[in-house]
This record gives sequence, C-alpha cells and structure tokens, in this order.
Amino acid sequence: MTIVNLAEAELADRELVLQFESLGDSCELGLVQRGVGAEPLGMFRFAGAPVRHMIRAMDARFEGMADPGNIRVQPENGEYMIKLTKYDFIYHAHVKIGEADPPTLHQQQVRTVRFLTDKLIADLQSPQKIMVFRQNEVLSANDLLDLRAALAAYGSATLLWVQETRRGHPPGTAVVVDDTLMIGYVTRLSPRENAPDFDLKSWLGMLRNAYRVRPVRPTAAPEQAAPRPLPSPPRRTRIDTVFGRDGNASGGTGHGWSAPENGFTWAIEDQSALTIEKPDIAKTYRLEMDVVPFVAPPVVEAQTMGVTVNGELVQLFDPLPRGKATCSVPGRLLDGRDAVEILFDHPKAASPSVVAGQNDSRRLAVAFYKLSLICD
Repeated sequence: MTIVNLAEAELADRELVLQFESLGDSCELGLVQRGVGAEPLGMFRFAGAPVRHMIRAMDARFEGMADPGNIRVQPENGEYMIKLTKYDFIYHAHVKIGEADPPTLHQQQVRTVRFLTDKLIADLQSPQKIMVFRQNEVLSANDLLDLRAALAAYGSATLLWVQETRRGHPPGTAVVVDDTLMIGYVTRLSPRENAPDFDLKSWLGMLRNAYRVRPVRPTAAPEQAAPRPLPSPPRRTRIDTVFGRDGNASGGTGHGWSAPENGFTWAIEDQSALTIEKPDIAKTYRLEMDVVPFVAPPVVEAQTMGVTVNGELVQLFDPLPRGKATCSVPGRLLDGRDAVEILFDHPKAASPSVVAGQNDSRRLAVAFYKLSLICD
C-alpha cells in the first residue's frame, strides 16, 4: 500500500465530492454533494438502504433488482417513492403526486434502475472509487466484516466509514485503517427524520482529508518482454445520441424523460438525467443538441435550460433556442471518467392541459431529437 502525497493539487469542492459514491443507509452524502452544486447519478445517492439489505444485494450482484416486477411506485407524503422489493430498498423519485402518470414513471424507473445498477457494479470494481457508508445506529463487528467481504468480492475499492466525532477524532479528520478501509469523522450524522440537518463544513473537511490519505494500489511491475502492441482502436471523435422510438438514447436516459415518440423524446418535470459514452480525450468538447422547447404563449413564452456535465454547470440557455443549441465542455470534466453524466435543469416545464387546454397532463419542457458530444 502507498499513501497519496499530501502536497498534491487540491480539488475544488464540487470535483472532490464526485470522487465518492454512497453505499446507502441514507441520503446524507447525496445532500452534501448537492450542497456544493454536484448532481452525480448514483443508485443509492438518495436511498434508504440498511446494511444487511445492502450486503445481501452485493453478494447477489444485485440480481433481479431491476426486474419490472421488483420495482414499485408508491405515493408517500405528497410525492412518489420507488420501492425496490427484491432487496427492500426505497428512494425518492423526486416527482410530486399528480406530476406524472404512475405507469409511465414505472417504465422510466425500470430503465433508470437497470442503468444505475450497471454503473454501481462498475464503480464497485474500480480501485479508484471511494465507497461511503454511514449509519446512525451502532454498527456491529459482524456487519462491518460482512460489508467489507462483500465489497472485496468486486475488487479493491476503498470503504469510507463515516462516524460522529469523538474524543481524539475531531470533526473533519480521516484515518486509514488498512488498504481498503478508512474512517472519517463529522460533527454529527443527520437524524433519519431530518436528513438535511448535516454539517456541510465538517463533511467537506472529512472528505478532503480522506481523499488526501486514501490508500492507492501500486501499479503492477512491467513484464520482462513487452507484448506485441495491439492495433490502435479507431478514434472516437464524437458520440451521437438519437432520441425517439428508433433511436439509441433509451439506454442512457435516467429520471425526467417521457416515453420515446416518433423521432423525439420529451424531457419532463424539472430535471432530466442522461448518461452517454465518453469520446476520445480532448482539451475541449462541443455539445450540440437538436431541441424544440415547449411553449404555449402567453402562459409559457419560452423555456430556460441549464446543462450540467459530470457535476459542473457548463451552460445556461435563457431562453433556450428552437433548433440547434450548442455549448462548450471543458476536457477536464471528462478526465478519469468512464462515462459522461449530463443533467438538464428546465424549471419552466408545464402541462399542456393546464396552460393550453390540451389533453396532455405531462409537464413538458424540451423535445430532444439528437445530442452530439464532439472533440474540438
């Protein structure tokens, strides 16, 4: 095991929190990430996932979790919650009751859970990812051992166990226990009945210190005789995503999308998440979108849309044009990433039935026809 040089360049808060992935119990880490403007996609970012359920799911490699029959949309406290019945997980759909049709929401969640499960397994297999676990109750030794064994079955990812501060461990500190376990200390863990009651300052300090001292696996020694090089793969200077029934977008659409239609797909509600493949390395990229915003004068004169790439806002269109909308994406946002996570914010989404008297209760924002990420 080696330890990272403490003098390495500091990451900005938003980039820092993207190095960590929640292993459930509560949405506290997800709210910390949101507190610094980062909105990564994660299976358990806003989920209630008790440790024994998590261990059972990890041991089974989450088999069956994304099956349509194991995903339930249920109303609760004025919003829809998603229950993953196979392993008894529950999370927020971030959709209020009446804002979406439950069968349509169920179809979207089937795609979302399938995609996020695959992403989670890839993160668990990555030695670079730091998996975060916290629990209000005392964690038994057996539960910790079982959780570490389940994690080790995927590879050598590091587990960061977050606890409340105690004597000798002030808030914001982090210690390395061994080459796959760290313990971080914060002022307090948010209570289950009030998840937003967390101390952002101590969380950020703890995450920064954990990132500084994280265990890093040494690279393997080179072979005595270098193997014959394989032919270089063809360059991928652009990634094209086509929407609609005959397109290729459905595998990457997360929350906030309606069912594909003939040649386009509506982004609905206040946010829509999309994940696409990563093109070749470049200093900058050009994001081109062929879109039609939903308007219904005089009530809805125009749409605005923010574009966030891998947790960083890159463009705010106000108003969003009809046709081609283009913005630049810094290459650093894709460094070290296996995929590109794009979050669209469109707070002016509106229902045609409300603003135009049409027979359509969906809250429509933007119709997407095509999206391309191109190396500049």
